[in-house]
Amino acid sequence: MKNKEAFERLEALDRKTSLIGHIDAVLGWDFETSMSARGGEERARQMAWLEGEIHKILTSSEMNDALSCLDENASGFSDRDRAIVRIARKAFNEEKNIPDRLVSEFAEASGAASDHWYEARRKGDFESYRPYLEKVFELVKEKAQCMSDGKSLYDTLLDRYEPRMDSKRIAELFDQMEGSIHKVMDMTSGKAVDDSFLYAKYPQKTQERFDKGIVRSMGFDFERGVIGISHHPFTTAVGADDIRITSRFTDPRVADPLFSYIHEAGHALYEMGASNRNTAGTCLASGTSMAFHESQSRLWENVIGHSESFWKYYFPKFRNAYKKQTEGVDFQHFMRALNKVQPSDIRVNADEVTYGLHIILRFRLEKALFAGTLKIADLPAAWDEMSLSLLGRKPENVSAGVLQDNHWASGMFGYFPSYALGNLINSQIYYTMKKDLDIDALLEAGKLKKIKSYLNDRIYKYGAIYESDVLLKRITGEALDEKYFDMYLTDKFSKLYC
Repeated sequence: MKNKEAFERLEALDRKTSLIGHIDAVLGWDFETSMSARGGEERARQMAWLEGEIHKILTSSEMNDALSCLDENASGFSDRDRAIVRIARKAFNEEKNIPDRLVSEFAEASGAASDHWYEARRKGDFESYRPYLEKVFELVKEKAQCMSDGKSLYDTLLDRYEPRMDSKRIAELFDQMEGSIHKVMDMTSGKAVDDSFLYAKYPQKTQERFDKGIVRSMGFDFERGVIGISHHPFTTAVGADDIRITSRFTDPRVADPLFSYIHEAGHALYEMGASNRNTAGTCLASGTSMAFHESQSRLWENVIGHSESFWKYYFPKFRNAYKKQTEGVDFQHFMRALNKVQPSDIRVNADEVTYGLHIILRFRLEKALFAGTLKIADLPAAWDEMSLSLLGRKPENVSAGVLQDNHWASGMFGYFPSYALGNLINSQIYYTMKKDLDIDALLEAGKLKKIKSYLNDRIYKYGAIYESDVLLKRITGEALDEKYFDMYLTDKFSKLYC
Protein backbone atom coordinates (compact mmCIF):
# COMPACT_ATOMS: atom_id res chain seq x y z
CA MET A 1 0.00 0.00 0.00
CA LYS A 2 1.44 3.37 -1.02
CA ASN A 3 1.60 6.39 1.24
CA LYS A 4 -1.23 8.22 -0.53
CA GLU A 5 -3.56 5.23 -0.49
CA ALA A 6 -2.73 4.49 3.15
CA PHE A 7 -3.52 8.06 4.15
CA GLU A 8 -6.82 8.05 2.26
CA ARG A 9 -7.85 4.89 4.12
CA LEU A 10 -6.75 6.40 7.42
CA GLU A 11 -8.70 9.61 6.86
CA ALA A 12 -11.81 7.62 5.91
CA LEU A 13 -11.58 5.70 9.19
CA ASP A 14 -11.01 8.93 11.09
CA ARG A 15 -14.09 10.51 9.53
CA LYS A 16 -16.13 7.45 10.50
CA THR A 17 -15.10 7.68 14.17
CA SER A 18 -15.76 11.44 14.14
CA LEU A 19 -19.26 10.82 12.79
CA ILE A 20 -20.02 8.22 15.47
CA GLY A 21 -18.61 10.61 18.07
CA HIS A 22 -21.10 13.26 16.97
CA ILE A 23 -23.97 10.77 17.25
CA ASP A 24 -22.77 9.89 20.74
CA ALA A 25 -22.66 13.61 21.58
CA VAL A 26 -26.32 14.00 20.55
CA LEU A 27 -27.28 11.32 23.07
CA GLY A 28 -25.08 13.00 25.67
CA TRP A 29 -26.73 16.38 25.09
CA ASP A 30 -30.16 14.81 25.48
CA PHE A 31 -28.98 12.98 28.61
CA GLU A 32 -27.91 16.26 30.21
CA THR A 33 -30.82 18.45 29.14
CA SER A 34 -34.10 16.65 28.54
CA MET A 35 -33.98 12.87 29.06
CA SER A 36 -36.69 11.32 31.22
CA ALA A 37 -35.88 10.53 34.84
CA ARG A 38 -35.93 6.78 34.18
CA GLY A 39 -34.08 6.77 30.86
CA GLY A 40 -30.54 6.66 32.22
CA GLU A 41 -29.97 2.91 32.25
CA GLU A 42 -30.83 2.32 28.60
CA ARG A 43 -29.08 5.54 27.55
CA ALA A 44 -25.88 4.25 29.16
CA ARG A 45 -26.15 1.07 27.06
CA GLN A 46 -26.76 3.09 23.88
CA MET A 47 -23.72 5.27 24.45
CA ALA A 48 -21.63 2.28 25.48
CA TRP A 49 -22.43 0.57 22.17
CA LEU A 50 -21.37 3.63 20.17
CA GLU A 51 -18.13 3.98 22.12
CA GLY A 52 -17.50 0.29 21.50
CA GLU A 53 -17.90 0.84 17.77
CA ILE A 54 -15.36 3.68 17.87
CA HIS A 55 -12.95 1.43 19.76
CA LYS A 56 -13.33 -1.31 17.16
CA ILE A 57 -12.44 1.09 14.34
CA LEU A 58 -9.49 2.61 16.21
CA THR A 59 -7.99 -0.83 16.86
CA SER A 60 -9.01 -2.56 13.62
CA SER A 61 -6.61 -4.41 11.32
CA GLU A 62 -7.50 -1.84 8.66
CA MET A 63 -6.29 0.95 10.96
CA ASN A 64 -3.15 -1.01 11.79
CA ASP A 65 -2.43 -1.68 8.10
CA ALA A 66 -2.86 1.98 7.16
CA LEU A 67 -0.62 3.20 9.96
CA SER A 68 2.01 0.56 9.26
CA CYS A 69 2.32 1.75 5.65
CA LEU A 70 2.41 5.45 6.43
CA ASP A 71 5.46 7.68 6.56
CA GLU A 72 4.06 11.06 7.52
CA ASN A 73 7.49 12.63 7.09
CA ALA A 74 7.54 11.84 3.38
CA SER A 75 7.31 14.70 0.92
CA GLY A 76 3.83 15.89 0.02
CA PHE A 77 2.41 15.65 3.54
CA SER A 78 1.03 18.91 4.94
CA ASP A 79 0.95 19.85 8.63
CA ARG A 80 -2.74 18.92 8.51
CA ASP A 81 -2.05 15.43 7.14
CA ARG A 82 0.77 14.79 9.59
CA ALA A 83 -1.50 15.82 12.46
CA ILE A 84 -4.18 13.30 11.45
CA VAL A 85 -1.54 10.56 11.37
CA ARG A 86 -0.08 11.68 14.72
CA ILE A 87 -3.46 11.66 16.44
CA ALA A 88 -4.47 8.33 14.88
CA ARG A 89 -1.20 6.68 15.95
CA LYS A 90 -1.62 7.93 19.51
CA ALA A 91 -5.23 6.70 19.66
CA PHE A 92 -4.28 3.33 18.16
CA ASN A 93 -1.40 2.83 20.59
CA GLU A 94 -3.59 3.78 23.55
CA GLU A 95 -6.61 1.71 22.54
CA LYS A 96 -5.06 -1.42 21.01
CA ASN A 97 -4.48 -3.13 24.36
CA ILE A 98 -7.90 -2.28 25.80
CA PRO A 99 -10.27 -5.25 25.39
CA ASP A 100 -13.72 -4.68 23.90
CA ARG A 101 -15.22 -5.95 27.13
CA LEU A 102 -13.54 -3.18 29.14
CA VAL A 103 -14.71 -0.45 26.75
CA SER A 104 -18.35 -1.51 27.07
CA GLU A 105 -18.10 -2.12 30.81
CA PHE A 106 -16.56 1.30 31.39
CA ALA A 107 -19.12 3.11 29.25
CA GLU A 108 -22.02 1.46 31.10
CA ALA A 109 -20.45 2.03 34.52
CA SER A 110 -19.73 5.70 33.86
CA GLY A 111 -23.23 6.19 32.50
CA ALA A 112 -24.73 4.61 35.61
CA ALA A 113 -22.45 6.64 37.90
CA SER A 114 -23.42 9.87 36.15
CA ASP A 115 -27.08 8.97 36.47
CA HIS A 116 -26.72 8.30 40.23
CA TRP A 117 -24.56 11.39 40.75
CA TYR A 118 -27.51 13.69 40.02
CA GLU A 119 -29.64 12.13 42.73
CA ALA A 120 -26.76 11.87 45.22
CA ARG A 121 -25.90 15.53 44.76
CA ARG A 122 -29.55 16.53 45.20
CA LYS A 123 -29.84 14.52 48.42
CA GLY A 124 -26.33 15.14 49.73
CA ASP A 125 -25.83 11.38 49.93
CA PHE A 126 -22.27 10.31 49.05
CA GLU A 127 -22.70 6.76 50.36
CA SER A 128 -25.42 5.82 47.87
CA TYR A 129 -23.19 7.04 45.04
CA ARG A 130 -19.90 5.64 46.35
CA PRO A 131 -20.18 2.08 44.90
CA TYR A 132 -20.76 3.51 41.42
CA LEU A 133 -17.77 5.83 41.69
CA GLU A 134 -15.61 3.00 43.03
CA LYS A 135 -16.55 0.87 40.04
CA VAL A 136 -15.65 3.66 37.61
CA PHE A 137 -12.35 4.30 39.39
CA GLU A 138 -11.32 0.65 39.21
CA LEU A 139 -12.16 0.52 35.51
CA VAL A 140 -10.25 3.74 34.87
CA LYS A 141 -7.20 2.21 36.53
CA GLU A 142 -7.61 -0.93 34.44
CA LYS A 143 -7.80 1.14 31.25
CA ALA A 144 -4.73 3.13 32.29
CA GLN A 145 -2.82 -0.10 32.87
CA CYS A 146 -3.69 -1.20 29.34
CA MET A 147 -2.57 2.14 27.87
CA SER A 148 0.51 2.72 29.99
CA ASP A 149 3.82 2.71 28.15
CA GLY A 150 6.20 2.96 31.04
CA LYS A 151 4.38 5.92 32.60
CA SER A 152 2.59 5.91 35.94
CA LEU A 153 -1.16 5.31 35.71
CA TYR A 154 -1.92 8.92 36.55
CA ASP A 155 0.57 10.31 34.04
CA THR A 156 -0.98 8.03 31.43
CA LEU A 157 -4.36 9.63 32.07
CA LEU A 158 -2.96 13.16 32.13
CA ASP A 159 -1.38 12.56 28.73
CA ARG A 160 -4.81 11.85 27.23
CA TYR A 161 -5.98 15.37 28.02
CA GLU A 162 -2.70 17.29 27.83
CA PRO A 163 -0.09 15.43 25.75
CA ARG A 164 3.52 15.67 26.89
CA MET A 165 2.53 17.03 30.31
CA ASP A 166 3.09 14.94 33.43
CA SER A 167 2.26 15.17 37.14
CA LYS A 168 5.76 16.34 38.09
CA ARG A 169 5.62 19.37 35.78
CA ILE A 170 2.02 20.13 36.75
CA ALA A 171 2.92 19.97 40.45
CA GLU A 172 5.74 22.48 39.86
CA LEU A 173 3.44 24.88 38.01
CA PHE A 174 0.68 24.48 40.58
CA ASP A 175 3.05 25.13 43.50
CA GLN A 176 4.02 28.43 41.84
CA MET A 177 0.38 29.17 41.07
CA GLU A 178 -0.64 28.55 44.68
CA GLY A 179 1.94 31.12 45.80
CA SER A 180 0.62 33.70 43.32
CA ILE A 181 -2.97 33.12 44.42
CA HIS A 182 -2.26 33.38 48.13
CA LYS A 183 -0.23 36.57 47.53
CA VAL A 184 -3.28 38.22 45.93
CA MET A 185 -5.60 36.80 48.59
CA ASP A 186 -3.41 38.44 51.24
CA MET A 187 -3.48 41.70 49.25
CA THR A 188 -7.28 41.77 49.17
CA SER A 189 -7.92 40.32 52.62
CA GLY A 190 -9.92 42.47 55.00
CA LYS A 191 -11.11 44.89 52.31
CA ALA A 192 -14.87 44.74 52.50
CA VAL A 193 -16.86 44.66 49.28
CA ASP A 194 -20.65 44.92 49.27
CA ASP A 195 -21.89 42.60 46.51
CA SER A 196 -25.38 42.08 47.96
CA PHE A 197 -27.04 43.67 44.91
CA LEU A 198 -25.77 40.74 42.80
CA TYR A 199 -27.90 38.42 44.96
CA ALA A 200 -31.14 40.34 44.53
CA LYS A 201 -34.00 38.74 42.62
CA TYR A 202 -33.31 39.03 38.89
CA PRO A 203 -36.01 37.82 36.47
CA GLN A 204 -34.75 34.72 34.65
CA LYS A 205 -36.27 35.75 31.31
CA THR A 206 -34.39 39.06 31.45
CA GLN A 207 -31.21 37.23 32.37
CA GLU A 208 -31.58 34.86 29.45
CA ARG A 209 -32.13 37.75 27.03
CA PHE A 210 -29.20 39.82 28.37
CA ASP A 211 -26.79 36.86 28.52
CA LYS A 212 -27.73 35.69 25.03
CA GLY A 213 -27.02 39.18 23.70
CA ILE A 214 -23.46 39.06 25.02
CA VAL A 215 -22.91 35.56 23.61
CA ARG A 216 -24.10 36.85 20.24
CA SER A 217 -21.75 39.86 20.46
CA MET A 218 -18.82 37.50 21.08
CA GLY A 219 -19.40 36.02 17.62
CA PHE A 220 -21.32 32.88 18.57
CA ASP A 221 -23.05 31.88 15.33
CA PHE A 222 -26.65 30.94 16.09
CA GLU A 223 -26.93 29.30 12.69
CA ARG A 224 -24.23 26.87 13.82
CA GLY A 225 -25.01 26.70 17.51
CA VAL A 226 -27.65 26.35 20.22
CA ILE A 227 -27.80 27.50 23.84
CA GLY A 228 -29.72 25.68 26.55
CA ILE A 229 -30.03 24.97 30.28
CA SER A 230 -28.65 22.00 32.24
CA HIS A 231 -27.70 20.93 35.77
CA HIS A 232 -24.02 21.55 35.01
CA PRO A 233 -22.85 24.01 32.31
CA PHE A 234 -21.10 22.36 29.36
CA THR A 235 -20.25 22.59 25.66
CA THR A 236 -20.58 19.82 23.10
CA ALA A 237 -20.11 19.49 19.36
CA VAL A 238 -22.86 17.27 17.97
CA GLY A 239 -21.89 18.12 14.39
CA ALA A 240 -19.48 20.24 12.38
CA ASP A 241 -22.08 23.00 12.30
CA ASP A 242 -23.97 22.17 15.48
CA ILE A 243 -22.14 23.38 18.59
CA ARG A 244 -24.22 23.52 21.76
CA ILE A 245 -23.70 25.22 25.12
CA THR A 246 -25.63 25.41 28.39
CA SER A 247 -25.76 27.38 31.61
CA ARG A 248 -27.95 27.12 34.70
CA PHE A 249 -30.06 29.62 36.63
CA THR A 250 -30.18 27.87 40.00
CA ASP A 251 -27.20 29.75 41.50
CA PRO A 252 -28.11 32.77 43.66
CA ARG A 253 -25.76 35.35 42.07
CA VAL A 254 -26.90 37.00 38.82
CA ALA A 255 -23.34 36.94 37.45
CA ASP A 256 -23.00 33.15 37.65
CA PRO A 257 -25.22 32.10 34.72
CA LEU A 258 -23.87 35.01 32.66
CA PHE A 259 -20.26 33.96 33.12
CA SER A 260 -21.15 30.31 32.62
CA TYR A 261 -22.54 31.27 29.21
CA ILE A 262 -19.48 33.40 28.40
CA HIS A 263 -17.20 30.55 29.49
CA GLU A 264 -19.02 27.96 27.42
CA ALA A 265 -19.28 30.35 24.47
CA GLY A 266 -15.48 30.62 24.61
CA HIS A 267 -15.34 26.85 24.14
CA ALA A 268 -17.90 27.08 21.36
CA LEU A 269 -16.01 29.78 19.45
CA TYR A 270 -12.97 27.50 19.50
CA GLU A 271 -15.04 24.57 18.23
CA MET A 272 -16.67 26.69 15.51
CA GLY A 273 -13.32 28.03 14.36
CA ALA A 274 -11.71 24.59 14.51
CA SER A 275 -14.40 23.09 12.26
CA ASN A 276 -13.59 24.61 8.87
CA ARG A 277 -12.99 23.53 5.27
CA ASN A 278 -9.57 22.17 6.21
CA THR A 279 -10.64 20.16 9.24
CA ALA A 280 -14.42 19.51 9.36
CA GLY A 281 -15.41 15.92 9.92
CA THR A 282 -11.96 14.86 11.15
CA CYS A 283 -10.19 14.53 14.48
CA LEU A 284 -8.67 17.97 13.85
CA ALA A 285 -11.98 19.82 14.20
CA SER A 286 -11.56 20.50 17.91
CA GLY A 287 -9.17 22.15 20.35
CA THR A 288 -5.62 20.91 20.44
CA SER A 289 -5.82 19.95 24.12
CA MET A 290 -8.18 20.36 27.04
CA ALA A 291 -5.88 22.94 28.67
CA PHE A 292 -5.82 25.01 25.48
CA HIS A 293 -9.60 24.70 25.27
CA GLU A 294 -9.90 25.93 28.85
CA SER A 295 -7.48 28.76 28.11
CA GLN A 296 -9.96 30.13 25.60
CA SER A 297 -13.10 29.72 27.71
CA ARG A 298 -11.42 31.32 30.71
CA LEU A 299 -9.84 34.06 28.58
CA TRP A 300 -13.35 35.13 27.58
CA GLU A 301 -14.85 34.58 31.01
CA ASN A 302 -12.20 36.23 33.17
CA VAL A 303 -9.59 38.24 31.30
CA ILE A 304 -12.19 39.80 29.00
CA GLY A 305 -15.52 39.32 30.77
CA HIS A 306 -14.39 40.55 34.19
CA SER A 307 -12.37 43.50 32.89
CA GLU A 308 -13.18 47.18 33.42
CA SER A 309 -12.95 47.79 29.67
CA PHE A 310 -15.61 45.17 28.95
CA TRP A 311 -18.02 46.63 31.49
CA LYS A 312 -17.48 50.24 30.43
CA TYR A 313 -19.52 49.17 27.42
CA TYR A 314 -21.91 46.70 29.09
CA PHE A 315 -22.54 48.27 32.51
CA PRO A 316 -25.00 50.90 31.17
CA LYS A 317 -26.88 48.09 29.42
CA PHE A 318 -26.84 46.01 32.60
CA ARG A 319 -28.23 48.91 34.64
CA ASN A 320 -30.91 49.54 32.03
CA ALA A 321 -31.96 45.86 32.11
CA TYR A 322 -32.01 45.74 35.92
CA LYS A 323 -32.92 49.25 37.08
CA LYS A 324 -34.39 48.22 40.43
CA GLN A 325 -31.58 45.83 41.39
CA THR A 326 -28.74 48.26 40.54
CA GLU A 327 -30.19 51.46 42.00
CA GLY A 328 -27.38 53.40 43.72
CA VAL A 329 -24.64 51.14 42.32
CA ASP A 330 -21.91 53.07 40.50
CA PHE A 331 -19.32 51.63 38.12
CA GLN A 332 -16.46 51.17 40.61
CA HIS A 333 -18.80 49.56 43.14
CA PHE A 334 -20.01 47.20 40.42
CA MET A 335 -16.48 46.23 39.33
CA ARG A 336 -15.28 45.49 42.84
CA ALA A 337 -18.41 43.44 43.55
CA LEU A 338 -18.01 41.51 40.31
CA ASN A 339 -14.36 40.76 41.11
CA LYS A 340 -14.82 40.17 44.83
CA VAL A 341 -12.16 37.80 46.19
CA GLN A 342 -13.76 35.44 48.66
CA PRO A 343 -13.09 31.71 49.00
CA SER A 344 -16.21 29.65 48.33
CA ASP A 345 -17.26 26.03 48.05
CA ILE A 346 -18.33 25.70 44.42
CA ARG A 347 -15.63 25.60 41.75
CA VAL A 348 -17.71 26.89 38.82
CA ASN A 349 -18.81 29.90 40.88
CA ALA A 350 -15.38 30.66 42.36
CA ASP A 351 -13.83 34.07 41.87
CA GLU A 352 -10.99 34.49 39.39
CA VAL A 353 -8.30 34.48 42.07
CA THR A 354 -9.28 31.49 44.19
CA TYR A 355 -10.50 29.32 41.31
CA GLY A 356 -7.08 27.74 40.82
CA LEU A 357 -7.08 26.44 44.40
CA HIS A 358 -10.16 24.35 43.58
CA ILE A 359 -8.18 22.69 40.79
CA ILE A 360 -5.06 22.20 42.89
CA LEU A 361 -7.28 20.47 45.47
CA ARG A 362 -8.65 18.04 42.90
CA PHE A 363 -5.22 17.41 41.37
CA ARG A 364 -3.72 16.50 44.74
CA LEU A 365 -6.66 14.23 45.61
CA GLU A 366 -6.35 12.45 42.25
CA LYS A 367 -2.62 11.96 42.79
CA ALA A 368 -3.33 10.42 46.20
CA LEU A 369 -6.02 8.12 44.78
CA PHE A 370 -3.68 6.77 42.11
CA ALA A 371 -0.77 6.52 44.55
CA GLY A 372 -2.99 4.31 46.71
CA THR A 373 -2.75 6.59 49.77
CA LEU A 374 -6.41 7.61 49.51
CA LYS A 375 -9.54 5.51 48.99
CA ILE A 376 -12.78 6.57 47.34
CA ALA A 377 -14.62 5.96 50.62
CA ASP A 378 -12.41 8.55 52.33
CA LEU A 379 -12.81 11.24 49.66
CA PRO A 380 -15.38 13.41 51.53
CA ALA A 381 -13.15 13.78 54.60
CA ALA A 382 -10.01 14.27 52.51
CA TRP A 383 -11.79 16.88 50.41
CA ASP A 384 -12.88 18.82 53.50
CA GLU A 385 -9.40 18.70 55.02
CA MET A 386 -7.68 19.90 51.84
CA SER A 387 -10.29 22.59 51.28
CA LEU A 388 -9.57 23.93 54.76
CA SER A 389 -5.85 23.91 54.02
CA LEU A 390 -6.05 25.61 50.61
CA LEU A 391 -9.17 27.77 50.80
CA GLY A 392 -9.41 28.31 54.54
CA ARG A 393 -12.88 26.77 54.74
CA LYS A 394 -14.73 23.45 54.70
CA PRO A 395 -17.71 22.94 52.39
CA GLU A 396 -21.11 23.33 53.98
CA ASN A 397 -22.03 19.77 52.95
CA VAL A 398 -20.99 16.99 50.54
CA SER A 399 -23.12 18.45 47.74
CA ALA A 400 -21.02 21.60 47.94
CA GLY A 401 -17.89 19.49 48.34
CA VAL A 402 -16.97 16.18 46.80
CA LEU A 403 -20.31 15.80 44.98
CA GLN A 404 -20.27 19.17 43.19
CA ASP A 405 -18.68 17.94 39.92
CA ASN A 406 -19.71 15.06 37.66
CA HIS A 407 -16.28 14.60 36.01
CA TRP A 408 -15.20 11.63 38.14
CA ALA A 409 -18.55 9.92 37.57
CA SER A 410 -17.74 10.13 33.85
CA GLY A 411 -14.30 8.63 34.47
CA MET A 412 -12.50 11.89 33.68
CA PHE A 413 -9.62 11.45 36.11
CA GLY A 414 -6.69 13.58 34.96
CA TYR A 415 -8.96 16.18 33.36
CA PHE A 416 -9.17 18.76 36.16
CA PRO A 417 -5.59 20.09 35.83
CA SER A 418 -6.57 21.37 32.37
CA TYR A 419 -8.69 24.12 33.94
CA ALA A 420 -5.81 25.70 35.85
CA LEU A 421 -3.29 25.08 33.08
CA GLY A 422 -5.76 26.97 30.89
CA ASN A 423 -5.45 29.98 33.22
CA LEU A 424 -1.68 29.93 32.81
CA ILE A 425 -1.94 29.66 29.03
CA ASN A 426 -4.53 32.44 28.68
CA SER A 427 -2.45 34.86 30.74
CA GLN A 428 0.52 34.26 28.46
CA ILE A 429 -1.61 34.71 25.34
CA TYR A 430 -3.15 37.87 26.81
CA TYR A 431 0.22 39.61 27.09
CA THR A 432 0.95 38.73 23.47
CA MET A 433 -2.48 40.03 22.41
CA LYS A 434 -1.77 43.33 24.17
CA LYS A 435 1.24 43.83 21.89
CA ASP A 436 -0.87 43.23 18.77
CA LEU A 437 -4.21 44.83 19.67
CA ASP A 438 -5.56 47.76 21.62
CA ILE A 439 -7.72 45.38 23.62
CA ASP A 440 -9.10 48.03 25.97
CA ALA A 441 -10.27 50.25 23.12
CA LEU A 442 -11.98 47.33 21.38
CA LEU A 443 -13.75 46.24 24.57
CA GLU A 444 -14.85 49.76 25.47
CA ALA A 445 -16.44 49.99 22.00
CA GLY A 446 -18.12 46.56 22.36
CA LYS A 447 -16.12 45.16 19.42
CA LEU A 448 -15.83 41.63 20.74
CA LYS A 449 -15.87 40.10 17.27
CA LYS A 450 -12.56 41.82 16.49
CA ILE A 451 -10.98 39.89 19.36
CA LYS A 452 -12.68 36.70 18.22
CA SER A 453 -11.21 37.20 14.71
CA TYR A 454 -7.74 37.67 16.18
CA LEU A 455 -8.05 34.45 18.17
CA ASN A 456 -9.51 32.60 15.20
CA ASP A 457 -6.55 33.53 12.98
CA ARG A 458 -3.95 32.48 15.55
CA ILE A 459 -5.62 29.61 17.41
CA TYR A 460 -9.09 28.44 16.45
CA LYS A 461 -8.63 27.77 12.74
CA TYR A 462 -5.78 25.34 13.39
CA GLY A 463 -7.95 23.03 15.49
CA ALA A 464 -5.74 20.16 16.63
CA ILE A 465 -3.16 20.49 13.85
CA TYR A 466 -0.47 21.71 16.25
CA GLU A 467 0.07 20.27 19.72
CA SER A 468 -0.54 22.54 22.70
CA ASP A 469 3.09 23.37 23.51
CA VAL A 470 3.93 23.91 19.84
CA LEU A 471 0.93 26.19 19.31
CA LEU A 472 1.69 28.25 22.41
CA LYS A 473 5.24 28.81 21.23
CA ARG A 474 3.99 29.79 17.74
CA ILE A 475 1.74 32.42 19.32
CA THR A 476 3.90 33.79 22.14
CA GLY A 477 7.44 32.70 21.22
CA GLU A 478 7.84 31.04 24.63
CA ALA A 479 7.15 27.82 26.48
CA LEU A 480 4.49 27.87 29.21
CA ASP A 481 5.57 30.15 32.06
CA GLU A 482 3.61 30.80 35.26
CA LYS A 483 5.05 34.31 35.59
CA TYR A 484 2.41 35.73 33.23
CA PHE A 485 -0.41 34.49 35.44
CA ASP A 486 1.31 36.08 38.44
CA MET A 487 1.74 39.37 36.53
CA TYR A 488 -1.87 39.38 35.38
CA LEU A 489 -3.42 38.72 38.81
CA THR A 490 -1.10 41.11 40.66
CA ASP A 491 -1.61 43.95 38.19
CA LYS A 492 -5.40 43.59 38.00
CA PHE A 493 -6.19 43.21 41.69
CA SER A 494 -3.67 45.73 42.97
CA LYS A 495 -5.56 48.33 40.88
CA LEU A 496 -9.02 47.11 41.89
CA TYR A 497 -8.16 47.03 45.60
CA CYS A 498 -5.79 50.03 45.79
